[in-house]
Amino acid sequence: MKVIHFISGGDTGGAKTHVLSLLKNLLKMNTDVSLLCIMEGVFTEEARELGIPVKIIPQKKRYDIRVFKKISRYINESGADLVHCHGARANYITMFIRHRVKIPMITTLHSDYKLDFAGNFKKNLIYTPINAFALRKFSCILTVTKAFRDMMEERGFKAERLKVIYNGIDMEDIPPVMSRAEFIEKYCPREVGGKFIVGIAARFQPVKGVDIFIKAAEQVLKKRNDTVFIIAGDGDDGDSLKGYVREHNIEGIYFLGQLPSDIIDSFYNALDVNVLSSYSESFPYALLEGGRRKKATASTLAGGVGEMIENGKTGFLSPVGDFESLGENIDRLLESRELRDSLGESFYNKIKKDFSLVSMARRHIKIYSEVIENEKT
Repeated sequence: MKVIHFISGGDTGGAKTHVLSLLKNLLKMNTDVSLLCIMEGVFTEEARELGIPVKIIPQKKRYDIRVFKKISRYINESGADLVHCHGARANYITMFIRHRVKIPMITTLHSDYKLDFAGNFKKNLIYTPINAFALRKFSCILTVTKAFRDMMEERGFKAERLKVIYNGIDMEDIPPVMSRAEFIEKYCPREVGGKFIVGIAARFQPVKGVDIFIKAAEQVLKKRNDTVFIIAGDGDDGDSLKGYVREHNIEGIYFLGQLPSDIIDSFYNALDVNVLSSYSESFPYALLEGGRRKKATASTLAGGVGEMIENGKTGFLSPVGDFESLGENIDRLLESRELRDSLGESFYNKIKKDFSLVSMARRHIKIYSEVIENEKT
């Protein structure tokens, strides 16, 4: 079986983690996989470091249609059995080359496509309907949560074309980390040392709800002077988020910037409480990565988070957008070391049992085989 994974190449966050982790494990299972991208970036650099074959067919602008012929020719001459797409840009291109490509094409829905361009009026107006139309052309759509599958059914997508595959994380080859003290010394302001650390790693885009994290932090910091809040990430909303902190004179919130991918595990290792405050989510790696370090979790109940965390047993959940509830849950975790340890251990065990990379890769291979066979009949 030979499978081409088609993605823009400029991706970050959960989609990058998902695709690279999946391909790494598919290669271990002797599946012939490669990446097809339309730009260079950190994503493609990391793929090569993992030994994943990468082909770049550059598309500098979204409306550059000259690459369509090159991409379809490459796919047809590759000897591949299937193309697996990821992301709006790959979906968009696939819509225009389907009639030229001789093999089945599927896609993974990593997020709610109606919110991918939220906060950018022009892109949302143009690309959201294009992506919605493109999605309807795939023979199979993989959703990373049951919630996404149900959402797609409600929007008129056929149930038989939707298949759930939860994101997986490596629970065997866990990356080494620097000590908490070393991480603080190298990446944090001096004020962080000696205090409880609550953190979030997220892109600075509206859908990620970093504003909710900041408002929850503001609420907690009014009560406690033994705690700091650290934020790893960057993005379009960076200036407004930092501006809010300055305008409200909030002391105890620190922006670390975009951390290197090989440092993110050390970030989670340094935390006392890991937070996710999104308005919409799929099946977030930010929680899996924190859970792998046995960190206590406070999250909003967005997307598939409720399929990952059971409130009060493997973490605490708050309604989407409710910074007061999120702040109360963070404060509750800070009050009890025993509670933090208990929830962190329970979440770790849940991840190890149900959300491993091996099970995710095996599920993909099974679906690939089914799609390829169905295309022949």
